[in-house]
Amino acid sequence: MQWLALAALVALVATVAGCAFMRDPMDPRGKLDHRLVKDFADAEHLTRGRHAFERARPRIDRVRSGMTTADVEIAMEAIVVTETKGAKDDEGPRRKFVDGYLCSTDPSPLRRRWLFGYDEGGVELVGFAIEFERDNPEKENWIVRGVDTEPHDDCPETAE
Repeated sequence: MQWLALAALVALVATVAGCAFMRDPMDPRGKLDHRLVKDFADAEHLTRGRHAFERARPRIDRVRSGMTTADVEIAMEAIVVTETKGAKDDEGPRRKFVDGYLCSTDPSPLRRRWLFGYDEGGVELVGFAIEFERDNPEKENWIVRGVDTEPHDDCPETAE
């Protein structure tokens, strides 16, 4: 009987430990703000405006060479948003938003740039970029290479 109780205790501890160590793939470090919105379009509009860019501008000082993507998202105060349109709270699709983030470009398989700025009447104005690099094009291990405070590139045109 004692072995049965011991087995039950071990199973309970394993279950609780497993739940405690489950990580949100969108927030693996558990440091991002989480919000509910009715529609992603509203949240995206707010994070692409001039005020959002003004909030993002001083945060760029927190970004350092060698940071991972998750480190940058924390430094830039990314928000994990759950869309509730047509779903119960906390059960809808989710996306991550960063104030001032416009787009990402990949100049090569080993380089990536996140462009920040704002959308003013359909015209995107780029203010700064975070440059990432990786050693292996087969892995997503991006690290910060540097910050470009005077970028000359734009977001690529998207077909709608």
